Amino acid sequence: MICPSGHPYNSLLNRFCLSCTKEHLIQEFKTWSSGDANIDKIVQKSQINCRYNKLYWIPYDNFQNIKHIADGGRGSVYSAELENGIKWDWNFIKQEWEYHSIGKKVALKEITDCRYDIAEFLKVIKTTHDYYYDYFATYYGISKNPSTQNYIIVMKSVNGDLPNYLTKTFWDLGWETKIGILGSIAYGLESLHDKNLVHCNLHSGNILIDPDLDLRIDLDSCKLENDLILNADNKISKIYGSIPYIPPEVLRGNKFTIEGDIYSFSGIMYEIVTAQRPFADQAHDTYLMIDICNGVRPKVPDFMLSWIPEWYLDLMYRCWSDDPSERPTGAELSNLFGEASYKLYRKIVDDDVMHQLQISDENQNNTSKSQKQELFELFSHSNKLHPQSCYISRNIHTLHGLHDLLEEIKSGKSPDPNLLLKSNESTTSSVNIDKEVEIRSKKKNDISTMDWE
Repeated sequence: MICPSGHPYNSLLNRFCLSCTKEHLIQEFKTWSSGDANIDKIVQKSQINCRYNKLYWIPYDNFQNIKHIADGGRGSVYSAELENGIKWDWNFIKQEWEYHSIGKKVALKEITDCRYDIAEFLKVIKTTHDYYYDYFATYYGISKNPSTQNYIIVMKSVNGDLPNYLTKTFWDLGWETKIGILGSIAYGLESLHDKNLVHCNLHSGNILIDPDLDLRIDLDSCKLENDLILNADNKISKIYGSIPYIPPEVLRGNKFTIEGDIYSFSGIMYEIVTAQRPFADQAHDTYLMIDICNGVRPKVPDFMLSWIPEWYLDLMYRCWSDDPSERPTGAELSNLFGEASYKLYRKIVDDDVMHQLQISDENQNNTSKSQKQELFELFSHSNKLHPQSCYISRNIHTLHGLHDLLEEIKSGKSPDPNLLLKSNESTTSSVNIDKEVEIRSKKKNDISTMDWE
């Protein structure tokens, strides 16, 4: 069997022809441009080489009912509907395009940070499209806002992120669900690392929940490890991320590595079992960075310890190790959580890992709803959130970059550039200012003894 254009049967799929689809996409290359030759080349290469999950240039006028959702570190996120959908395959019988997602919702991430390299991002996405797709966010392609001239990353619509999910469900989550969540993230990390990709900004806000309630990792900061290694001899002055999830070696000014992703993973492990983000009760400033580099890590509330297996806590703090070589690999985490998830689903208790999980689940289930509510009110994330904490990724000055300013910051002559100032901080009553000043004074004395390199 051949199509009307003479392509052999091995190119045919139902009424579609893979070769015809490719040929018509190539013919249309001259009908569109993103305004950037590098971006055009990557999108075109994706359309030529990828059978599924191609990247597309999507005209802005294809979006309807655009609504602002939130602002992030690199721009703003909107929801919209695809009026005409996205091209899928060339129908050789009807001699016309078939479209998917017509009228469906998408997420639009408009990039306002001029330092963000869209072309490098697309290279990473093309790599993941070629291999491991199930655990990553779905990216349809690129567009541009004609009013602002900002590029837009077009993604599959999501229902929120992991913090929102935990806020709604934490007290009802059993260990089977918790292990399943961590197993999905760990497998995603293993997949990235196998392809020499480093996430570079892993935190719970980048774990998205799609409409089917599946977890998807947002990859907008992901980089090829080879690109990082090429620059490994150079110290960096700024890093993009959220301070509690950034590994100490990076805070000191070293490049991000695969081992750094594992450190970031431990912050998610902490949140899964406490419903709190790491260091939620502290200002996310240079002094917190110094604490982290000195080995300070978040503590689990005492009342929750009986709900958490000892091996889990040991693993979490191992991921948080100051020495990158002591952290487990993505494969080790994936295997451990994968096996535990399998056994939990089948109710197999045949080793110490599973025995501890069983006891921890029983301990939490035996806590009454009224006790849980009381504890929740006492220890909840929202009540403890420091007004100068920040879980939106941003540009952070590393300790290496601040080296010449540290004495001035210490003396108060220069403000801390990593301190997030909020308009309502002076009226916030949740922070004991006198205690904060006392703590900061002690930390200032620690600055001179820090090993910055």
